[in-house]
Amino acid sequence: MNSCGLSSKKAESAAKKIRSNFKTQNPNSVLEFLKSTGFSKTHIAKLISTCPALLFSSVEKTLKPKHDLFKESGFTDAQIADFMVVKPSVFFRSLESQIVPGLESIRSFAQTDENVIRVVRRSVFMLTNNMSARLEPNVRSLRECNVPKSRIVYVMMTQPTMLLLKENVLKEAIDKVMELGFQPETKMFTVALHAMSSMKKSTWDCKVKLLKEWGWSDEQIIDGFKRVPLFMSCSEKKMKVGLSYFSKTLKWDASILSIHPKCLMFSLKTRVMPRVKVFKILVALKVFKTERELIKMLNMSEECFLNKVVVKYEDYLPECYKPRKVKIGS
Repeated sequence: MNSCGLSSKKAESAAKKIRSNFKTQNPNSVLEFLKSTGFSKTHIAKLISTCPALLFSSVEKTLKPKHDLFKESGFTDAQIADFMVVKPSVFFRSLESQIVPGLESIRSFAQTDENVIRVVRRSVFMLTNNMSARLEPNVRSLRECNVPKSRIVYVMMTQPTMLLLKENVLKEAIDKVMELGFQPETKMFTVALHAMSSMKKSTWDCKVKLLKEWGWSDEQIIDGFKRVPLFMSCSEKKMKVGLSYFSKTLKWDASILSIHPKCLMFSLKTRVMPRVKVFKILVALKVFKTERELIKMLNMSEECFLNKVVVKYEDYLPECYKPRKVKIGS
């Protein structure tokens, strides 16, 4: 185990996972194969720590056929190593009944080898699921409500888990999103669908209740969701802390936050609070005056904020806010 790059503690843990009835094939042949196909020491250590049984698998019957298939499909050695470390159980899946059909199913929707690679790298576990039972019916549901194929491909590459939901769960989310007025032909439809389908109804209801406790009306909640659907994906805890800060410290009511719900997604500690401090300094110096300028400041990327605010007004700011000292709002 130590030759795999594992610490004594991890080696002991990995050893406990190995069944005593494993055939004692030469683990060195497995290690040599992994090294020769682009697995780094870090890759191998993680792989064996997670799946020590791999050391006792057959290179010719188990490992090499999978590696060869992925190479033939356009993956580089480095890409194969990266996603196999995430899901080493793929090595033990059947080529004929799972991996090959899985790749073909993904390719039938993703259209190009490049897109197939992006999908698998993003979510290799798609190869370990029953594609025909999940992916195909869900894609069909999206097509039936006129979601463009290009958007489905994009979802597959960026949020593949959404396409592996139970068919009835995705259909229910589609109905809700359409009821709210989202148009299937638009990008926002799939963004809203992702947000809606990522939580249970009880979780959604708890967040709606929380927003109402802070003065949001039903109309404002819907308006906020339409503007930035993913703000509802914030954890209830994060949302509660954000609502408290913006309402009590900045005196923003629901009429402001429902128009700018993205602010609830920002980190208070590393983005909002440091920028608010800078804003207040510049307000005191009459450089800035309006709330609109603060909202604009909060939405800036870090690079934009540093260049357009910190660097531009560094003569007005205390030393601790200078860009060479601190990156504000990462």
